[in-house]
Amino acid sequence: MVATTFAADTPLAVTEIIRSQGIVGNWVWWYMAIGGFVTVFFFAKLWKRSEAKTDLDLIRIRYSGKEAKFLQGFKAISIGLILNVIVLGWVNLAMIKILPVFFPNVSIPTLLAILLIFGLFYTSVAGLRGISYIDVFQFFLAWGGCLLFAYFSLGLDRIGGISNLFSKIPNSKLEFFPNFENSEISFSHFLILITVLWWSSWYPGSEPGGGGYIAQRILATRNESAAVKSSLWFVVAHYFVRPWPWIIVALVSLVLYPDLSEEQSGQGFLMVLKEGMPHGIIGLLLSAFLAAYLSTLATHLNWGASYLVKDLWEPFLQKNKPDRYYIKISYLLQTLIAGLSFLLALYGMETVKGSWVFLLEASSGIGFVLIARWFFWKISARTEILAFILSPILYSISKFLFSLVFPYTILFTSLSAVVLLLLYSNLFPETDKEKLKRFYEKVKPPFFFWKSLYTNGEDFPIRNNFVLRSLVGVFFGLAFVFLGLYLIQSLLTKEPSWIVMLCFLLSGYGVYKILGSTTDATDSKKE
Repeated sequence: MVATTFAADTPLAVTEIIRSQGIVGNWVWWYMAIGGFVTVFFFAKLWKRSEAKTDLDLIRIRYSGKEAKFLQGFKAISIGLILNVIVLGWVNLAMIKILPVFFPNVSIPTLLAILLIFGLFYTSVAGLRGISYIDVFQFFLAWGGCLLFAYFSLGLDRIGGISNLFSKIPNSKLEFFPNFENSEISFSHFLILITVLWWSSWYPGSEPGGGGYIAQRILATRNESAAVKSSLWFVVAHYFVRPWPWIIVALVSLVLYPDLSEEQSGQGFLMVLKEGMPHGIIGLLLSAFLAAYLSTLATHLNWGASYLVKDLWEPFLQKNKPDRYYIKISYLLQTLIAGLSFLLALYGMETVKGSWVFLLEASSGIGFVLIARWFFWKISARTEILAFILSPILYSISKFLFSLVFPYTILFTSLSAVVLLLLYSNLFPETDKEKLKRFYEKVKPPFFFWKSLYTNGEDFPIRNNFVLRSLVGVFFGLAFVFLGLYLIQSLLTKEPSWIVMLCFLLSGYGVYKILGSTTDATDSKKE
């Protein structure tokens, strides 16, 4: 999970953010940790219990009727192909910016095409199990390379260590929490990030309810305990372990190259390499970027092909064919995804950060239904279909009719979608009730909004309720990550707060205790 979210574009996007907004600008993606911990403590076990093969296979298990089949095929195309191509497009865009630093006299499109072909080859040969093993190695190589890069960048003559670096940067760029007076993030902006955005927008790696390739990995774990623990490691590694090396190099680039344009700002991360790094560090960082790129490429190619084969080709186009046939189709579809993303990166994108923001805005009417389908039995396949239709329409209205900007476009889109989707779900419940009962008894979600499904004197079979314990786990997890990030900054500036350190340790202990109670065998007992 964590290797996939460490793409070659990630350090460049973080650099773009820090150069324009400072450290505090990272809240534009740090807020996603909320959804990450919600997945850990609420959804990881539910996914594993569902026994779905892909996260779209949940549609078959949860819904009924022709609309469920349509939704499965529709999402296979819209996510497995269209959104997957967009994501890989910005990953390829990052490589287009990265490769000239290492290969100034080589045709970059040709070199990128060679990398794509190599990634296609080993993805096809390795399959999901092989990709997972390779990802483990690639993550530690990429993270270790960035860690050493940050260390050597601080030793440059024009920087002179961490203390000198911080002294050369305006205080406004070093703020960790927004102060809402001098910060470029307003109070309303920050409030939308932490209260709305984490549950409203579909974004790869932080889907509301833990879908996508996160669900693919969860479904491949050994048991429920492994599902929870693996998703916990993902969130901690993604938001706590990795960011500071990127932040340090981004701050170094701000000192060395203060006048870069917005389009060039991400490349500031790479330009630091030209400042007299020790022998070997350039090769090491090239290896790190290739590892990050290939791990993301492999996962998205495999994940996209799994959607298009298991949720579109096999059930709708060619049924009851031998496995060898579907494997060959997957090779063809992976090649299609790779080729389209290559063309998109060359001709359709400008900045990585801009692509991030667009996807968040255009999908902000989808997230609610992806969460609500676990907790509220009246959510139907038609509700999900309506969410995918409404989201871009409401976003277009907010942007072009009301002239709203990010994140207020998301506030309008998400809240409008919630009202319309709840209204529709209550007026037109569609899913077969017997299928819903089988789903509830198999997955065992919290019972509050499922109780009304059992009428006519039926016994309510399982009163499973882990909401309070999960909420406490989310609170401790968020405290652990954000206090940890802030503690690292205070240690780097040699101004450690013992209160922060104590709270950080206590929150870590809280996560440990909640994790133990979450992964025991008592969750499914009748109360």
